[in-house]
Amino acid sequence: MKKDNALFGVLVCLGSIIVTALVVIAVFVFFKIPFMGNMKYFLAAFVPAIVLLRYYAKNLQFMHTSKAIMITLSLVLVAFIVFLVRSKEIALG
Repeated sequence: MKKDNALFGVLVCLGSIIVTALVVIAVFVFFKIPFMGNMKYFLAAFVPAIVLLRYYAKNLQFMHTSKAIMITLSLVLVAFIVFLVRSKEIALG
């Protein structure tokens, strides 16, 4: 999809993160791996968004979409790290 739009960048970034996270959840359920203690594997959900950022910035040179992907990726990554730290604090008691 070739659109140089900030809203499109946000949707592409969130969509790729959500789809990849669902794949990670499916792997956890299929292999019966517990979620707690293995949350770090959800960082793999950010890899497709990083690849999309590179594609839109370097290959297509869509700067509005690239900026939106970068900002969305940064905010979601910070939120995930905060969630990860808080879940470890709760687990430690």
